[in-house]
Amino acid sequence: MRTNYVTIMMKHFEQMHLEVAAAAETVLDASTVKDKDTVYDCHRFLFVKSGEGKLFAQNKEIPFAKGTLFILLAGMPHRIVLEKDETATVQWCHFRGSYEDRDLYKMLQIPFHIQAENEDAVSAIFFRLFEELARNGLTTKLRTKAAMLELISYYLDSLSLIDNATPTDDLQKIDQVLKYIDEHLADNITVENMAKQVFLHPNYFIVFFKGILGYSPIQYVNLRRMEIAKSLLLKPDSNVSFVAGQVGMQIYYFSRMFKAHTGLTPSRFRKQAAFIAASSGEEREEEEKL
Repeated sequence: MRTNYVTIMMKHFEQMHLEVAAAAETVLDASTVKDKDTVYDCHRFLFVKSGEGKLFAQNKEIPFAKGTLFILLAGMPHRIVLEKDETATVQWCHFRGSYEDRDLYKMLQIPFHIQAENEDAVSAIFFRLFEELARNGLTTKLRTKAAMLELISYYLDSLSLIDNATPTDDLQKIDQVLKYIDEHLADNITVENMAKQVFLHPNYFIVFFKGILGYSPIQYVNLRRMEIAKSLLLKPDSNVSFVAGQVGMQIYYFSRMFKAHTGLTPSRFRKQAAFIAASSGEEREEEEKL
């Protein structure tokens, strides 16, 4: 289940649309924290730079301490309580994604807090966000999105994906479909056959699948075929005709789809990959001589 769990997460985040609404560094004290739950209409990242207290959310009490990074989803009630006479310095940003994000994150059971191993790296990402939002230049949206993706990547890299965690029903269904796809890439995979694996009507299955993966079922199948094709073309003993057969396509249609996907024909991709590999080998040999 672990592999497909990661696949679902990565496919979603690759397509994620982000809009940063606000970001800043704030000093909290007893006068600035509320004694009741707070709910926002956007997602929040909170990074504790200093201070001590507790954060209450989802019927849990989490230490609000230096180095803790929280992701609080839109609509999630939460409350911060500081120790007596304590202040806390936090870096935060509010951001919005697509409407379906919140339900997907819940289904994936993503933890809403981690302990940052490299606090300086996390803080530096926030400072880049602050600078870009203050600059408000031509490329601000691009740069803030890049910083947000880096922050999300850091968060995901730090997660402990628990293999024995009980997956939701939807995750189990998607897991079954993804396994079916990987086992039948050389066959004619239809929406009807995929829907049968999880006993869903084809029309509903398309909506269900796209809501989780971000791609239609056929789009995902073709992307998966191209991923496998690229890995096979890197092997010296795999010719283009063999690779086309392995992903269930006639060579003419395979070549067209591969070029549309990569910008290169399969033969050109293979030659270029071989050239890069040879060049890297020569560079390593030169370094070893030095």
